[in-house]
Amino acid sequence: MSLKEIKDPSGKVVMRVIEYDGQLFPANVFGDVSNTLKNLNEMEFKDNDICIVSYPKSGTHWCYEIVSMLRNNTSDFQKGVPPLFGMFPVEELKQVPDGVYVSHFMPRHMPKDFIKKQCKIINIYRNPKDVVVSLFNFIKKTKAGDLMKDMPFDVFLEMFFNGQLPGGTWTKFIKEWTNFTEENPSYPLLNICYEDMKKDLRGYVKKISTFLELDSSEELMDEIALKCQFQAMAKFKNDHVPEDMKKVTDVNDKHVLYRKGEAGDWKNWLKVAQSEAFDASVKAANIPLDIKYM
Repeated sequence: MSLKEIKDPSGKVVMRVIEYDGQLFPANVFGDVSNTLKNLNEMEFKDNDICIVSYPKSGTHWCYEIVSMLRNNTSDFQKGVPPLFGMFPVEELKQVPDGVYVSHFMPRHMPKDFIKKQCKIINIYRNPKDVVVSLFNFIKKTKAGDLMKDMPFDVFLEMFFNGQLPGGTWTKFIKEWTNFTEENPSYPLLNICYEDMKKDLRGYVKKISTFLELDSSEELMDEIALKCQFQAMAKFKNDHVPEDMKKVTDVNDKHVLYRKGEAGDWKNWLKVAQSEAFDASVKAANIPLDIKYM
């Protein structure tokens, strides 16, 4: 484990990360990574616990709201920050009443007891072109990206391609999870495409309910699909910024996790050559998922 300074092409330090077990973790969030992962590996889970996993900015919190509503048989939004493995201390994670968690971990860093008990996992993935645009606009508002405030998009994009950001390269993250499902075919894991969920939210609320083996009423699923349309959800979140957002950002007048939520915004940001570079990297990774660029 080592503290590493990420520099831009001019040599300016733009982020401090901890390099551990082939992964980069934001230093000001994870602290002692080995100790954090050790504590998570000692945590016990219930058989019916659930985790939404994703590469950052892939619809994690959107999916979390839906799962939480279904699990709790309500259409009320959660008012706090979702319990993220690694960001919340284990003692706080143990107090999560509904057993719904979120994670940006690779499979090998997931808590051992969670995997051993085959707790259900929902993996939501989003096309990487929109991911990088969303991540660029998000990370500069966070404590982890405090030194990136003036960074041009093209520089950030190069760092994204080179795996210099927490989470590593998008293709490696996605590939490790698809390898996990191929090596563990009986593991209860549901892959969800962000773009498909945008097209048919009601259908995916039903799909998630079925995967979780819940007897959700049609009325509840209708209500959840209505309230979790992005604009409606974003309005609520921006009107109710949780106190524990201070763990993530110093911005306190809005909820920085919600921006546009669009599919296809990458067309306003990427040059043709950059878009083609994404196409080539995804093709070379041979990812067995349907990636949709809209």
